[in-house]
Amino acid sequence: MFKKLLPKEHRFFELFEQHAAVVKKGLDLFELLLQNYSRRDELTKQITDTENDADDVAHQIIRLLNNTFVTPFDREDIQTLVNRMDDVMDFVENAGAHLEIYDLPAPPENIDEMLAILQKAFEKLSSAVGMLKDWKHREAIFQICVEVNSLENQGDAVLRTSLERLFKGASDPFYVIKAKEIYESLEDAIDRCEDLSNVIEAIIIKNA
Repeated sequence: MFKKLLPKEHRFFELFEQHAAVVKKGLDLFELLLQNYSRRDELTKQITDTENDADDVAHQIIRLLNNTFVTPFDREDIQTLVNRMDDVMDFVENAGAHLEIYDLPAPPENIDEMLAILQKAFEKLSSAVGMLKDWKHREAIFQICVEVNSLENQGDAVLRTSLERLFKGASDPFYVIKAKEIYESLEDAIDRCEDLSNVIEAIIIKNA
């Protein structure tokens, strides 16, 4: 009871939103990479720099967590929230890095469709993260979580279709391996969005 009466550290919410904004920037840069593939050296570096920026914000949140007595919600949930957002950026950076390392002549087919699903899911989650500061938004947050789960299913379907076409149509086995890794990095990022939605949903339920 005493703990509930103490003031909570509201800088967490500012940092959550800052973290989400950096990850969103990384997704937008990946979209720019697909649209301007001849600039991949320059743009993959920008994506890597953005991933480092996301790490910096994550570290700020963890430092604040370690130095704050009363947190907005459970410490474990804050840690997991930060980790899942960071994971999304990590997998996108990994996909961009391998496009450059493998020096593919063009992005694999349907990568733009997978990215669009990822961007839509993370955009919704970014909105939900911003709503966490006020529990009156809990019904809207629950709806976002449902929508993100549906988008994850769409991502699975696009991945299956893409892999099927890849295995049937590509004559170069090395290209198959390279393209498959890039597809799976984006699918992992979409999966982390679903994980993030589950974390947010758990936070709302615990604090209802």
